[in-house]
Amino acid sequence: MILDLGTGDGRAVLKRAAMSARALVIGLDPVAAAMAEASRRAARSANVLFVRGSAEAPPAELVGRADEVTVLFPWGSLLRGVLGLQGAEAAADGMASLLRPGGRLTAMVSVTDRDGGVAPTDLDVAALTRLASVHAGRGLRLCDARPATPDEIRDSGSTWARRLGATAGRRPAWRLEFERG
Repeated sequence: MILDLGTGDGRAVLKRAAMSARALVIGLDPVAAAMAEASRRAARSANVLFVRGSAEAPPAELVGRADEVTVLFPWGSLLRGVLGLQGAEAAADGMASLLRPGGRLTAMVSVTDRDGGVAPTDLDVAALTRLASVHAGRGLRLCDARPATPDEIRDSGSTWARRLGATAGRRPAWRLEFERG
């Protein structure tokens, strides 16, 4: 099972489901209205579901089940949870809880100074060391942390990446990958 956390309009889920016909792909977001159109389109697909819920309180039926969790260009508490920042512990804990042992979490994030200091804009060695340490306490091992390539950003299917300007290279984007121990 592949779970897209903070799925927004759900377009990335539909794209992923089309590419992964043998996998169940679930979009999870606290705003049902945002997923409504994608959910209607998904009715024609046997491998797509949309679920209303949040990282802070994920549905019990999904906990410990995901082979892969994606978080694509999050904001707010979900961004802070991915980055392991104070005040977003519930989001980080919930995010980690969705993975089965050996499961992977892939996050693509973009933060600039214009975002009002919500998170570090450069994931330097010190920030990555802190990030790895914080998530290790949740059973997640940081496997990869690097600038996202233009192809990865485009292939994510994220509408938000396009709105931010990350697909056009106007914003830096990072790809973070964790594995559940």
